[in-house]
Amino acid sequence: MTAVLAHEPLTTDVPDIRPTLQKAVPSRTRAVLIATAGVAGAGAAALLTPAGPAATTAAVVGTGAVTALAANWSTCGMSVAGVVAAPKQPSRPGSSTPVRRLGWHALGSIATGAPTGALVGTLGALVAGAVPVTWALLAWGAVALAYGLHELGLVTLPTPMRRRQLPRHLRRSMAPWKVSLLFGALIGPGFVIFIRSSAYYLLVLGVAAVGSPVLGAALFTLVSLGRCMPSLLAIVHTRGGGSMPGFLSAMCVVDRRVQTLTGAALVALGAFAVVAAL
Repeated sequence: MTAVLAHEPLTTDVPDIRPTLQKAVPSRTRAVLIATAGVAGAGAAALLTPAGPAATTAAVVGTGAVTALAANWSTCGMSVAGVVAAPKQPSRPGSSTPVRRLGWHALGSIATGAPTGALVGTLGALVAGAVPVTWALLAWGAVALAYGLHELGLVTLPTPMRRRQLPRHLRRSMAPWKVSLLFGALIGPGFVIFIRSSAYYLLVLGVAAVGSPVLGAALFTLVSLGRCMPSLLAIVHTRGGGSMPGFLSAMCVVDRRVQTLTGAALVALGAFAVVAAL
């Protein structure tokens, strides 16, 4: 792993650097995770016996935490790390440091993410009562279970998203701190860029089901801060003498393992919601 984290920039494309899910995590391991997660989620619901609204809130908060972790290991997360943590080239305008750029990125992400969460919660509040809480929780749990299996590679479900990133010409022509801020603002809402994890869809549905603008803003802020994790780790890694290419390569390998854990977490949350609704 030390060699992987220290290698120089690759001169040729290596498409296999990000392994397939099947190669990264054996089928038997994923099967065990599904069973264990399902039992754990159902057991927690049976033990706690939460009421419908409390169970919905608990499931949504759990999904927010999962999204904050899972949204990191993606094309967007690695691109942001490359912009924020990489040393500034002398020819680029402006003066900045990686830590300052990370701050600007977080600010941009929260500035658009928090209002998005509040808006989703507000829209949910407007239609609150149209669907009984029990049925909403049951439907949410079923979707969570399905997308957990999707993350674990057992089924294939639609994952609508806008496949784009910050235009390259802006990265090269603007001061690095402005690029970091814009990247954050673009990523914050989630709807206008790559959506790496299915947990994001469950977060949006859950916030709408709860119908709380405050909870929506808080959870989307959590996700915005979570998206800063790759850049923060990259800064720590490079300050310790490691290389950015090595860091990005290692994160591509970690990506599939995070995806597996995300799928297991969604299965657990789905089982929790279904049992709590019954």
